Amino acid sequence: MLKQIVAAVALVSITTAAFAQTQDPNASQAQDLTNCAGAVAAYGDLDVLAYPRGASGEWPVVLGSILTRLNREPGVEGMTGRYAASAARSYWAEQPRAAQQTAATQCRARYAE
Repeated sequence: MLKQIVAAVALVSITTAAFAQTQDPNASQAQDLTNCAGAVAAYGDLDVLAYPRGASGEWPVVLGSILTRLNREPGVEGMTGRYAASAARSYWAEQPRAAQQTAATQCRARYAE
């Protein structure tokens, strides 16, 4: 039940952030980055909180790039952003694999350095 509540809150905040970003180009990217970190972590089977411990391959590099950007956003620096990304990962882990892949691929195109 708690997972469903967290996922619902995350989904609402992600939707709100996406709308806000289309309205104001100077809006924070924190929620989009959080969502992307969660999608990439779910698809790449990565632990956002323990990253980069033991991580190798394509998706850990993408996650690292997103977390670096997330860490620069006011209000979600450090572990605050990681906890939010971990909640987003929980949401994405419950989504179909194809949806995870689509989201992770789109996030890689936007945020991978």
